[in-house]
Amino acid sequence: MTEKNMARADFYTGIIMMAFGITAIVMALQMPIIERDPYSSPGVLPIFLGLIITVLSLVMFIRSVIRAKGQIGISGSSFKSFFADVGTRRVVITTVLCVFYALLLGKIVFPLLTFVYILVFILVFEYNRKMPFRQQTKKVLIALLVAILSSASITAVFQYLFLVRLP
Repeated sequence: MTEKNMARADFYTGIIMMAFGITAIVMALQMPIIERDPYSSPGVLPIFLGLIITVLSLVMFIRSVIRAKGQIGISGSSFKSFFADVGTRRVVITTVLCVFYALLLGKIVFPLLTFVYILVFILVFEYNRKMPFRQQTKKVLIALLVAILSSASITAVFQYLFLVRLP
């Protein structure tokens, strides 16, 4: 990727990540506040994370504008090439999977949802649709094993170590 294309990619990514950070802050502010100890409220950490994401994406956005000397050259073709990029596609797919996971959290039993999320995530990024399934059975079996072990260990750690009631 050329320097100009990288500045353009950082420009778009900065805008998207700022929107994500601000959304996280707004949603965290809607969480309940524990009056006797507001610092232990569930929204405190998401607010800090949203602030960090917003500030860092703002820095990325400003640096991209400075690097391109204000000549980002936003056009229909540059917008298309940004979203046609493999890295951008991977970020979009990851974001969509995370959003679906968050939306289904509490509606599906946590260990099952986590298992499906991890399995789908691995298969989306590792499975090659151009190769026959028979040649990729080992890859699928490893994905199943990783998803089972990860889901079980995550559930166990949160339930028994952190004493968190999972949905």
